[in-house]
Amino acid sequence: MAGTPEEDLLGWLEREEERLGFSTMQDGLTDIELARQLLYDELGYDLTEAQFESLTHASMLRYEELPSIGVSYGRAEQPWGWQDIYRDVVTGRFVSAEDVYSLLATIR
Repeated sequence: MAGTPEEDLLGWLEREEERLGFSTMQDGLTDIELARQLLYDELGYDLTEAQFESLTHASMLRYEELPSIGVSYGRAEQPWGWQDIYRDVVTGRFVSAEDVYSLLATIR
């Protein structure tokens, strides 16, 4: 997970929120031991420290950084698989991933 593109981490985070519940994942991302226990108990997945940091970063990206630039994140199932969707929260228009990450680069 460390070094994984942010959009892939956002997709993973969203799948786990759907699978385990939003509040459970948010609570789990505040404490590495809780996250390890949660993911191991539910999925049989042993989380590393680098993976925990990546997921925590993805959570901050989704719930703090994207809203700060007026963008929402979602995913849609397409015939070929899942598609990441970014929207301007004011107009509802779609925004390209390139534009989103370019905007984020200016505030980081």
